Amino acid sequence: MRCLIALLASTFLPVVLGAADGPTFEVASVKVAGPETTSAGKMSGGPGTGDPGRFHAPHMDMFSLLMKAFGVELDQIKGPGWLVSMGQPSYDIDAVVPANTTTEQFQKMLQNLLIERFHLVFHHETRNFPGYELVVDKGGPKIKEVTTDPTAEFPGPQVASRAPKGDDGFPMLHGSFTLTKAGGAVGGPGKYQKKYNEQSMAEVAKDLGRLVAQARGLSPLDPRPRVLDKTGLPGKYSFVLAYFNPYEAAAAGAGPPSTLNASDPADTGDVFSAVRKQLGLRLDKTADVPVDLIVVESVDRTPTEN
Repeated sequence: MRCLIALLASTFLPVVLGAADGPTFEVASVKVAGPETTSAGKMSGGPGTGDPGRFHAPHMDMFSLLMKAFGVELDQIKGPGWLVSMGQPSYDIDAVVPANTTTEQFQKMLQNLLIERFHLVFHHETRNFPGYELVVDKGGPKIKEVTTDPTAEFPGPQVASRAPKGDDGFPMLHGSFTLTKAGGAVGGPGKYQKKYNEQSMAEVAKDLGRLVAQARGLSPLDPRPRVLDKTGLPGKYSFVLAYFNPYEAAAAGAGPPSTLNASDPADTGDVFSAVRKQLGLRLDKTADVPVDLIVVESVDRTPTEN
């Protein structure tokens, strides 16, 4: 194996070049997705799923593959402009995962696949993102822990849309997932209802960072606030959060929350107010949070042949 390591500034880890190092898939097929598929599928299989021995990623863009390989969010990847262009290629990946593979090992396998087949070159960089802490408010939490089925997986939006609806208007399904109703479906511009199904508080906190970013009008690629779970609540929870996005409503010419119908649960205010009133939790500003960024030096648009 040949590997070139460049020494960078103190906030950087080495650039990765050359052949893959570490665990690999037993067998893997990688090809450019054909024109007959027009929308991305759902990644499935791998550790922690009902099919741990297989990984399937149909019609998947490079950005999504990088996020999966490094376990990071959209705003933690910096790279060539084509990664976020409308005309970027998509890929079909099928791989056999060795028995008893952990999530960390699986991520390394996918990284190695990208290095081998797309000649991925990257390095790590640490940057500070705005920080918040999710804590329990004075009156205590207003959500209740639920019993979960650890083997259940979300079947995808199309299947979910055909499932029976519960009293909250959302599909009655098992598994860890979030679903959102917006705009006209819940009363107009800037209004949202979001179902958190069988989610841990760490997962809820992570998603609340996205809602705070949306309320500020940040794009998906802008550094979004990081919310740290400090609730001390260890279980899984299912609930609906109704909130108002003032930035989006203003862009659509709608009024602020104070001018809306106070009896409407979606008019309970922005995400900060909604979390406090509906969940019995609170978002407190805290010190900036150091976040690991994956900086892509180069990556091929076309993989090497199988």
